[in-house]
This record gives sequence, structure tokens and C-alpha cells, in this order.
Amino acid sequence: MKVLLLNTFQRPEATAGKYNRFLTPMPPITIAYLAAALEKAGIDVRFYDDVLNHADTAALTATLSSFRPDLVGISVVTGTVGGAERAANIVRSTLPEARIVMGNIHADLFAGEYLKRGLTDFVVHGEGEETLVELAKALDDHKPDFSKILGISWLDGEDVVKNAPRPFITDLDSIPFPAWHLFPLERYRIFNFARVMEPGTLVLGSRGCPFDCSFCTLVVNQSRVRRRRSVKNIVDECEYLHDRFGYKQASFVDPIFPFHRKEGEDFAAEMIKRGLHKKMVWITETRVDLVDYELLVTLRESGLRRVMFGFETGSAEMLKRVRKSATLERGTEAAAAAKRAGVSVVGFFMLGIPGSTKADLDATIDYATNVLDIDFAKFTVFVPYPGTPEYEQLKAAGELPEPEKWSRFTSYPTAERPPAYVPKGLTAEEIIAYQRKAYLAFYTRPSMIFHQLFRVRALGLTDMAAGLRIMASAR
Repeated sequence: MKVLLLNTFQRPEATAGKYNRFLTPMPPITIAYLAAALEKAGIDVRFYDDVLNHADTAALTATLSSFRPDLVGISVVTGTVGGAERAANIVRSTLPEARIVMGNIHADLFAGEYLKRGLTDFVVHGEGEETLVELAKALDDHKPDFSKILGISWLDGEDVVKNAPRPFITDLDSIPFPAWHLFPLERYRIFNFARVMEPGTLVLGSRGCPFDCSFCTLVVNQSRVRRRRSVKNIVDECEYLHDRFGYKQASFVDPIFPFHRKEGEDFAAEMIKRGLHKKMVWITETRVDLVDYELLVTLRESGLRRVMFGFETGSAEMLKRVRKSATLERGTEAAAAAKRAGVSVVGFFMLGIPGSTKADLDATIDYATNVLDIDFAKFTVFVPYPGTPEYEQLKAAGELPEPEKWSRFTSYPTAERPPAYVPKGLTAEEIIAYQRKAYLAFYTRPSMIFHQLFRVRALGLTDMAAGLRIMASAR
């Protein structure tokens, strides 16, 4: 059994609009976990990155023809729908005898459609490590019984069959570390705003989230119960990443890490005990209501250099609308505490939350620019991704003009690719203009330009100049 895992291409202009210059190929950690599980099971697994090859059909065809996999795995999220379908068609035409399996959020939601269209033979629901291994082994049998594999959808004749769900993995320490040795690591970088030291890579400390934000896609294929790796296991991986690959930065991709004080203190103590705080820095994302100054000081001592907060909005009413269960005041306190502790801050904000008015948009820009003391701000246009409560509510209310035109589901819309959703009382043109206004207001302050060039140094002069040109032309 030979398995090829694909990282499918998405056009940068579709992902980031006119801001696509600042995109960089990120290490595909979810696929690396799948590769590790297959390798541990003794299955011959390879990886092909369609992103790095810029959708080069000849290169993908050559890889398929030389390796001749029995099973091809394709990850499908809403932003990669077009690339995933293109890759599936290339597999079908190049290796008609190969089976295709799709996974991740979008495939999970639209399994029946993809199966009936012949784009895939199987869809994995939820976590894929155990399911993919079981499926690959079943395909090696002379008469496989797919009905016994938990967590998949498949075709029985012309009928779509969705098997019983597979329980979530409770012991995350049992999952092998991502198989980075199979990946072209020298070609990946962390995004500018998350880059403190190079080289850096991604680390996942937990799965699932108990919070109920209405815009979050984690509800699709993750548990509401947060399952965490042991501190020892996480630090083992950080040590491995440093010693094996020379990484100097670990970037946590959890929605929340650490989740509480004890987890943070235990992690910090283990990093310091092993001396890793002198070899590596780390960054993370968490909630403003889960940290305080004392904890941040402890984390700083262990190597934390940057924290990302989802402030989302400067409107108290809009915070309630997205069920964030935090306050503007707490956000201000968290940002100030981080800066006092010597930790730089990235703020995430959404423009165009359902029910937003121009006053709400202006409040968000003012909050980010004049109230919070933060080093970076990322302003995205609100997207009601399928599978979230927002998508279901807006679709039912008839407020999504083209609810399944996935090319419009982008956080950086343009006139040619307008936003998937526009709040009543606003226009697509106004939403796009507000995004430009937000970036200009935040980054063109003389104090911020000086800060970026001479203190934080994540954005160089070339980046700043390019960003200004983009914002000046973004209409």
C-alpha cells in the first residue's frame, strides 16, 4: 500500500486579495500528522505540495506517475475547494485505478456531493490519524469491508453511506510527532506577524475548544471538550524540533494555549528545566480573559515572545453578537499586561460582523489604533464559513446572495471577488474600503512605522513600502 498526501493549491489573490504579497507557504501540520500516523503503521507514504509547485499540472502528474500511489489523500477547506477539485481530476486522469480520500472541514460537510460527483471514493470525518490508517489497511484486503470503518463516508453502488462516527482521540500523547522529515522544510516560513526567530515551525498542544464563538469552524470536526497533550510530550517535541531540525521558534496553532494557569506554569517550568528557553522562543494564541500579568511574566521567562489575541471588534454589542464572552475592557487589560511582561501582541479583528453599522466598524478601527497598545493588527472581513452557526442562520434568512459560491468566502475581498456577506445598510464597496482604511489607520502612524522598522523588525522597509502601495491602490 502506497499513499500520497496532497497539500492543494489555492490562488494567493483568492486567499488574501491585494494583500497576497504577504502570504508565505506555511508548514502543513495537519497533513504532517497524517503522514506520521501512516508511517508508524508501516505504510509507504509520500507528500506532494501543490502550493509550493504553484499548481504545476506537469509536476503533479509526474509525481503520480513515478510513485503510483494506491491511495491519494486530499485536504479540502473552503478556501481550497477549486484546488482540491483540480487535483482530484488530475489523479483520476493520471491514475484511474487509484483511490481518492478527502478530509478536513469542507469535505466533511459536503461528503455526499463529492462522492456523487466522483471526485473522491471516501471522505474522512473528524480526526484522520486512526481512520486513514484503517482505511489504507482495508484497501490492501482482497475483499475490504468499508462498513466497519468508523468515521468515513463512501459509496455503496449509487448510495452514499455515512458510517458511525469515530470517537475523538483522548490520549493525544499516543499520536506520533508530525513527520516533518518527509517535507521540504526549507521552503516554508512562518507569517511575518508571527515570526520572531528563524527557522520556525508549528506545534499543536491540544485539540478541541469549549467556547462557543459563532464564527468558528472548529465545531465541524473538533470536540467541544478540550483534549490536551501532556506538558512533557509537548516539550519533548520542542526539544526534538530544535535538535533534529535546528528550529529556533515554536508557533502554537491551538486556538488557546495555555488554557489555564497551571498548564502555563507547568509548561514554563519544563522548558526552563531543560534549558530550552535559552535555545528557542515560542509564540501562541489565547483569549484575553485567560491570562494576567503574573502568568505572562512566567511564560516570558520560558521563551514566550509574542501572543495573539482575538479581540475581534471594538463594539461591545458586536462582541455579544459573535458570542465571544469577553469584554473590551478585559481586552485592553490583557494587551497592557502582555506589553508590561515584555511580550509583543498581535490583534485579530473582523470587519462586517452581522448587524454591524459604520459606527461599529469605526469603533473597531479606533479600538485597535487608539485604545489597545499592540504591535500588529490583522483586519479581516467577516466570513460566514459553512458549518458555523453564522452560516446556517444567514443562509436560512436569505442573507447570503450566493451561499455556495466558495470563491467569495475570503477574508480579503475585492471588487472582482466581493464578500460572501454584507451587513444590511452597508455595501460591498464600503466593506472593502473599511478594510483598507483600517490597515492605513493602524500601520501608517509615524510611531508604528518606527516601531516596525527598529524595534519589532518583523516588517522591513520593503514590506512597509509594498504594503503602503497595496493599500493606496486597494479600491
